Amino acid sequence: MMKSITDILGGIQTLLDIDFNPHDVFEEYLTKEQRAFLATLRVIEDTLPSEAYYPRARTGRPAYYMLPFVRSFLAQSFFRIPTMENVRKQLRANPNLRKICGFSNVPSLPIFSRRLTELAGDTAFSEALGKLIKEYLGKRITCNILRDSTAITVRETPCNKKSEVRLPEKAKRKRGRPRKEEKPLDKTPTVLEQQTTMTFEQAVKILSRDCAWGCKKNSQGNVSYWKGYKLHLDVIDAGIPVSMLVTGANVHDSQAAIPLEMMTETRVTHLYSLMDSAYDAEPIRSFIVAREQIPIIDRNARRKDSRPPFCPATMQHYKARSTVERANAHLKDWLIPSQIHVKGIEKVSFILGCGVVCLAAIKILQYIVAPALLKSA
Repeated sequence: MMKSITDILGGIQTLLDIDFNPHDVFEEYLTKEQRAFLATLRVIEDTLPSEAYYPRARTGRPAYYMLPFVRSFLAQSFFRIPTMENVRKQLRANPNLRKICGFSNVPSLPIFSRRLTELAGDTAFSEALGKLIKEYLGKRITCNILRDSTAITVRETPCNKKSEVRLPEKAKRKRGRPRKEEKPLDKTPTVLEQQTTMTFEQAVKILSRDCAWGCKKNSQGNVSYWKGYKLHLDVIDAGIPVSMLVTGANVHDSQAAIPLEMMTETRVTHLYSLMDSAYDAEPIRSFIVAREQIPIIDRNARRKDSRPPFCPATMQHYKARSTVERANAHLKDWLIPSQIHVKGIEKVSFILGCGVVCLAAIKILQYIVAPALLKSA
């Protein structure tokens, strides 16, 4: 059986003094980043499935354990290593990192590629974030859930054209009742209206999961285009990610709100859901109210909107939503490779998931584990 980082360090501590120095068991001096990665692994590995600690049953040559590969992919996100080839180079050149990951001999690049495919398709590993949140936040009441999305650029062939995602112009219609020969307007239910009566799996299934061109207007009114995916994220006030969802870049932010709300309510108990004006839709608002939470959504600049503006107290409360923007910036600046070279929604979701899990573990260490240790000292 493959031992976790906690078991290894705990076993060494029983052999040495109680205040042993971790530097004594590594060939080279542990850097500050390596010590932080060790602490991050101790938080994450408690939530990994048992399959990671046992080799896959097979005949012939003994198989590699899956846990060293999981640690390697987490190290790729934590140290922001761009490609798996560079990860192998780091493992071969750095004995400390090789020992932390659990390799005696570094496997070949095709083996890393096959393990990535297996992990990306295994739902047990994709649920690591949910188990981590339930363990540390499941018994707490969270005030706010902050929701937003960020663009993810990849090198992949899109399923649409750039011209298809331009912002639509306002349709000009004649005033008054339509003529007899005019066709009536299509009254088919929208995606949001369909999602309100669906399960989580059904609500996610109707969203586009293919690489596509995306278009988004920022707060300054400038329009930007990118080719790839969208990472939709729910975080709490401390910046700890609770839920994540990856869709094609052509999926509107609002279409991921209801699935994220379903996922988040199974992990934490929250009171408010804070979102920007892209989520200003009545089905989203009604769905959250029916769940006995309070939505605080910025007003979208629509014609003939007679709703009153936020009161000063609500406006002050809404300012907390900037935490999710800082979480997205932290991910893209420090934990997600600047260029994602894998293809397909499953592999991209796994790479992004490694970064999100690392961010959750870092924030849990910062806001939950460390204060508890200081309080007990």
